[in-house]
Amino acid sequence: MDKAIIKEIFLLIFEVFKALYEILWKKIKNLFGLTWDRFFGFSDVSSEQATYQEWGVTDEDKWPSIPEAPPINLEEPQQKIERKEVAYLPKTPDLPDGYGDNRIVLMVRDPEWLFTYWELRKDLMDSVLNTLGAMAHTVKIILRVYDVTDIIFNGYNAHKHLDIQVTGGTRSWYIKVSEPNRSFCVDIGFLTFNDTFWALSRSNAVRTPCMGVSDVVDEKWIGIEKLYEKLYVPVDTGISESVFERAHRNWQESLKEYVSSPESLSGLAVSKK
Repeated sequence: MDKAIIKEIFLLIFEVFKALYEILWKKIKNLFGLTWDRFFGFSDVSSEQATYQEWGVTDEDKWPSIPEAPPINLEEPQQKIERKEVAYLPKTPDLPDGYGDNRIVLMVRDPEWLFTYWELRKDLMDSVLNTLGAMAHTVKIILRVYDVTDIIFNGYNAHKHLDIQVTGGTRSWYIKVSEPNRSFCVDIGFLTFNDTFWALSRSNAVRTPCMGVSDVVDEKWIGIEKLYEKLYVPVDTGISESVFERAHRNWQESLKEYVSSPESLSGLAVSKK
């Protein structure tokens, strides 16, 4: 083997052992210095500065220093903090107490009960009270319920009527009539001590439903197939085949259009004439 190669190998091995020796010597030196310091309380001042940290010394028990705040000059005005304007949605206004109407509305709740609500203009009420003069102090606000079943009501030809006194400020009322399948309307007004009634407004007419099952029988219905059989014309009746085919084709197109139309979704039936 070449001597130069052997020399290079020898030098490389020497450098490896030298590095290992330096690392081992450094560890032994540090261990010796740590042991000396722990048992004798001081380290060798002649040795190089230790690169280790003593056990248990972490400086975690020290509070970080807080920098002093700059002095405040009271003579100078403090800088105002700019606030961003926040866009808020507009507030929804409350519903008004009234709309300036003079009317009364009547509705059906069930076969025995009605519901009514009203609004009366103050100027109209004051006008009627001024007309009554001294009797205005004794008037009562009355709901007069009329039975107007099967008649054209003119204000005087009701079958009968019922008076209900309502308190001031009230704007709705439930009325028990206990009469199914009858028509009613309501007047609201003033009733004087001598039973004179001054109407301020008249409601619409309503009819209460029946209490039980209706005795009205629905008409009989016929299906599409039965209707087709009714309109079907055989070929052997004397009508030419071309006329029958054309009628048959028209019927099929009409049937397809009917089935595909939105109206057909409500029921595939037509009334029997």
